[in-house]
Amino acid sequence: MVEFERLDRRVRAESEDLSRRGIFVRTDELLPVGAVTEIDIELPDGVGFHVYARVAHMLTPSAARALGRHVGMGFEFLDTDSGGLEALSAYLDNLIEELTPPPTTVPSAMTVFVAEPSAPLRDRIAVALEHAGFSVETFVDGPEVYRAAAAQPPHVLIAATAMAGMDGLTLVRSLGVHPRLSSVPVVLTSDDASDLTRLEAFRLGVRDYISRPFHEEELVIRVHRVAVSVPRGSAESAMLRGNLAEISLATLLSLLEFERKSGILLVLGEHEAARLFVAAGRVVKIESPGDAPPRARLMAVLDWTAGEFEFSGCEVVGADELGQATTQLLLEHARLSDERDAR
Repeated sequence: MVEFERLDRRVRAESEDLSRRGIFVRTDELLPVGAVTEIDIELPDGVGFHVYARVAHMLTPSAARALGRHVGMGFEFLDTDSGGLEALSAYLDNLIEELTPPPTTVPSAMTVFVAEPSAPLRDRIAVALEHAGFSVETFVDGPEVYRAAAAQPPHVLIAATAMAGMDGLTLVRSLGVHPRLSSVPVVLTSDDASDLTRLEAFRLGVRDYISRPFHEEELVIRVHRVAVSVPRGSAESAMLRGNLAEISLATLLSLLEFERKSGILLVLGEHEAARLFVAAGRVVKIESPGDAPPRARLMAVLDWTAGEFEFSGCEVVGADELGQATTQLLLEHARLSDERDAR
């Protein structure tokens, strides 16, 4: 709970998130942006802090509706001589240390099957994966890797789309109807970078799709992400999935931002596919059709109202290509939508 001063009276409200830098407060009792006030914060364990803060931004009723969020204000903490901010920061540092799991490593028993007809590429992939700590078995074609997987399912299966006897997409279909293999994550490699092929692959349930040519290091990173994000045999292969007709992307991204989730959001539109990389609730990268700048492509994907989505939790690293918080991006999209409607 949070208390702050407004018009010579105390307002008590709930908070949505808290960090060392600030806090968002759900309230209809809004202060002007830039206003400085004293805040009393009471955490669920009964610990309290008294800090000074400035209103950095607010969500008015119309903006909150567009984002699927609550009306309220975002406060930025001010560093003063009172000691309140220092005590709060120390408390949060200790809490994060207690809750943060140890770094993820690749278990030595984690097996990757590689189905690749090209012997040189097959060998390069195997060497790169083995150097990363995986146990690797290689195969020449689809039927061969399918028989091996049926005998002993791997933790991850990498397959080329073009293979003799059984192509990659047919292999994925066959795995999907097998009771022991339907949960095996598949990474497809392909010379076909078209959106239709990529879309078909994701609709069949592949966990990742990488176009050739590619660096072996990139493939290792993607395999590691797939391998450690969801344990094999888990009942739920993704943290969250649904239909865009039931929940909009704006609402979904607001939820991920509020929960500080990290992972990959796969969005399957009617004729297109996109992947959004989310780090601690912030969209940092987008893979989608077209060669427009990342922000423009995100705005286009946010216009999608039909299709499906699937969010898989995993660590996301790399540069932030969007350069803005998710809330700011969603507000920009809402503004652009209003401008289009007004024409």
